[in-house]
Amino acid sequence: MSKLFEAFISANDLQAINKNKLFNEMLRSFKKLGLTHNNELKAVILDIDTYEQLVDRLEELEEMQEDIQLAHNLSERLQLPKENWLEKPNHTPRMEFLRSMEKGSST
Repeated sequence: MSKLFEAFISANDLQAINKNKLFNEMLRSFKKLGLTHNNELKAVILDIDTYEQLVDRLEELEEMQEDIQLAHNLSERLQLPKENWLEKPNHTPRMEFLRSMEKGSST
């Protein structure tokens, strides 16, 4: 875990660090700072660009996972024999049919 961080600051040192030094020097030089207490990593300080990159990447991965799950569900449905398919009556609106299916599966 410690190799993920470029620098560490102890909780005691944090009190003594000038805000300008923290924001203008340290975060500019080290995009990820580990905050330690009793020689244990307790928190992380990130510059805003690094944080935004992490959030964007997390959103990408969540969307990718959702796409993979949808593809998996679709592949299972495509393998379902035609005799197991549900037929929507021609006179029934699609949304009404879907709601009736949801009600039927929840009871």
